[in-house]
Amino acid sequence: MRTNKFLWALPCLTLLFAATLSSCSEKDDDQPVNKHHFLMSAQADNSFFITSFENFNEGTSVSYDKAITLPTGHLFMEKYGKNVYLQSGSMYGFGGEQTLYKYEVNANGQLSAQPTGKLSFPGSPNVVEIIFASETKAYAITCASRGQLIVFNPTTMSVTKEIDLSPYAEGDKDPDGGNGIVRDGKLFLPLNQAKSMKEILVTPAQVAVIDVATDKVEKVIKDDRATSLGMVGHTSPVIDEAGNIYFHTGPRAAMMCQFMPGKGYKDGLLRIKKGETEFDKDFYMSLQTTEGSEIGSYGMYMAYGGNGKIYTFLYKPSLVKDPSDQTYIVNKCYVPYEIDVNKKTGRILPLPASCGWAANAIIKVGSSIYFGEHTDNGIGFYRYDMATGKGFMQPSVKTPNGAYKVISLD
Repeated sequence: MRTNKFLWALPCLTLLFAATLSSCSEKDDDQPVNKHHFLMSAQADNSFFITSFENFNEGTSVSYDKAITLPTGHLFMEKYGKNVYLQSGSMYGFGGEQTLYKYEVNANGQLSAQPTGKLSFPGSPNVVEIIFASETKAYAITCASRGQLIVFNPTTMSVTKEIDLSPYAEGDKDPDGGNGIVRDGKLFLPLNQAKSMKEILVTPAQVAVIDVATDKVEKVIKDDRATSLGMVGHTSPVIDEAGNIYFHTGPRAAMMCQFMPGKGYKDGLLRIKKGETEFDKDFYMSLQTTEGSEIGSYGMYMAYGGNGKIYTFLYKPSLVKDPSDQTYIVNKCYVPYEIDVNKKTGRILPLPASCGWAANAIIKVGSSIYFGEHTDNGIGFYRYDMATGKGFMQPSVKTPNGAYKVISLD
């Protein structure tokens, strides 16, 4: 009998224990959640770790506890509307996937636990960049493919059509779209005219002007002051307060200048002014002749800080200590850099140099610019104060690995 009474009591104890856990869980769920305003990604162990965090307050530390992971490739990460879109793209067959994921962002800046939508691009088109035109139209940029520009609906995550860009190709059937931008109903899409990951044709800089309403290519504008603008997977155009667009050539043109001098390759920044669809003949800058730069120098992703100031990581070949390193971590050869497009000047900022896997993440927060870095001083986001011109040699925000990209969730 005593045994029977004990067995009878077990379900009661189990229910009581479950109720207690449920009560604790409900209390935990009721705890206020601090809003996350930013999203960062970093590369480690052949994966990208994507995680949100609250702010850039001094002493903040970011963890991967609730990180989303994607395989290493060329990561696209952008918030549009109420959603974040993620893809590890395959550039010329290097890494990544052919799938774009959509995550909903809640009121606390938290990404949904699972994707709310996904789009697998058929036929291995090597999609690397996405350019949004509206809630119902976006463009997927392909490279080393058939010369197609994929049009899709980001709301339904479905392909609607393809635009054939092969008539504008040189040397093959693919003009290799670059990282472009939509302004005033026009898609300004650079054409890289590439032969491989590290080689481009000696052609003038080219941008296809495409009408967003009709998806018709209106024209392709060219400028022989630079070669291959907007390298896909490595550069980003910016728009200033006046609505002017700035494109940069990026790594490939600079490397050709360094290793194949005298062959006609040219680096540089070009501008398309507000209300115009031609290159501004009065504006050109080389990032191989500005202060602190050298032959082979180039900028990576760019962030606009206001008042004509663009911020980037400048590659300096002279800082490469181990040319054989393939980890892109050993050599700290990318320096935080400020470009003044009004004065056509540049300068190295008073911040430490970073490695190749952490030379993209730049964001403006208030009057500060934060650079995601992996330096000899530590790993995290380093702050440059635009108001005072002061840079800080220790990270304000610590991260497990050097940031690859960072965006605002607001």
